[in-house]
Amino acid sequence: MTPPHGANCAGGTTSFRVRAPLATSVWLCLFGPAGEQRIAMQRDGDDWTAVLPIECPGAAYGYRADGEWAPARGLWFDPAKLLVDPHATELDRRFVQHPALAHFGVDTADLVPRALVPAPLPPPPAAPPRFDRGGLIYEVNVRGFTILHPDIPPALRGTVAALAQPSIIAHLQNLNVTAIELMPVTAAIDERHLGSLGLRNAWGYNPVALMALDPGLCPGGVAELCRTVAMLPTPGIGVILDLLFNHSGESDARGGVL
Repeated sequence: MTPPHGANCAGGTTSFRVRAPLATSVWLCLFGPAGEQRIAMQRDGDDWTAVLPIECPGAAYGYRADGEWAPARGLWFDPAKLLVDPHATELDRRFVQHPALAHFGVDTADLVPRALVPAPLPPPPAAPPRFDRGGLIYEVNVRGFTILHPDIPPALRGTVAALAQPSIIAHLQNLNVTAIELMPVTAAIDERHLGSLGLRNAWGYNPVALMALDPGLCPGGVAELCRTVAMLPTPGIGVILDLLFNHSGESDARGGVL
């Protein structure tokens, strides 16, 4: 069986695997106090792999890939571009648009979020979420629903953790809500044209890292989401995630390489 993609700690090692069948070279880029360290990855069929001899949960990393630069044929290889692991589950910052993301040969290590090697998580609750037949599903934009709420601590406003606050739970119970459906909370980027208009994508329907939570909405990562989801079934509220797989932060030919 093919080992899992992404970064995985097990048996005293940390393994990295990414699919890049058209690349000629791929590097694992580790970031620490001394700066960036590049490690050449080894080809394994359509994948590229690297293994570190230690477990390093929380380590910041990304990839660089070389190959043919032929935009007319959909090939955008540029080793100056730091790339986010498509299987990342946690990032160190939000995606932000910048002209350098679209300029060939301009290094973007200071602009692109770094993935974080996932730490072990406690097992999820054994009992599945309970949904009453004929119940009410309430769609929630996490930021819009909580950012101005006076009864939520300021540090939690606009985040997933705010949904477990007593004032929010009481409001949902008053509405007889059976489950909340969270609008996308995965890491997204504003469309390139919005900044010049003074706008942003408030709904999150332009994700880049499809498996990583947006650090602005869920700064505590997967652990924060798990804690929140675990608290809501007690008052009888289930949680549904709206996951979006038909976008990938795409733009036009002048869009960024992420």
